[in-house]
Amino acid sequence: MLKEWGTRIDLTSLTEDHEIAILHFVDSITVLKVIPDHSGTRVLDIGTGAGFPGLVLNTVLPSIHVTLMDRDPRKIVFLKHAVKELGLSRVSFLNTDLNSLLDSPPCPGFDVVVSRAFSSDPDLLNRLRVLIREEGYLIQMAGPATAEQDTDLTGFRQAASWAGILPFSDRFRRVILYKKVS
Repeated sequence: MLKEWGTRIDLTSLTEDHEIAILHFVDSITVLKVIPDHSGTRVLDIGTGAGFPGLVLNTVLPSIHVTLMDRDPRKIVFLKHAVKELGLSRVSFLNTDLNSLLDSPPCPGFDVVVSRAFSSDPDLLNRLRVLIREEGYLIQMAGPATAEQDTDLTGFRQAASWAGILPFSDRFRRVILYKKVS
């Protein structure tokens, strides 16, 4: 489905099955290394694109509710099709840009906000705080450029992290869990 739709809309630059499997699907699963107790958890996947990691997380953890957010309406159409074809539930969609969402945050907020390949800018990550309920979490999926640096976020404390090479590849991934604090 990803490759078929990818010929019509820009979902991924990867075209080889093994690259897609490792660099999208396995990479998305690395979130499981740090995600807190997940039963009933409400997760917001910012800039989800083709559904990574949110769609994969919902597949692996069907007890969570995932909101897939992307500003590109074509990607939202793809995601709705994928959810229907895969028979997934507990998935909702937000077709908006981040600034609009930050201007009108949901109440009470999400339990977890995930940022993968979206931004490593500390100022932007700090702004995500308004989307997270009290005592909620931010998960930053970081690549090689941030391998050795910790992002100092206001109003968050680092609660856990995992770093390693994705299986069957040479790609480094670091997943950092930040807890929102008062």
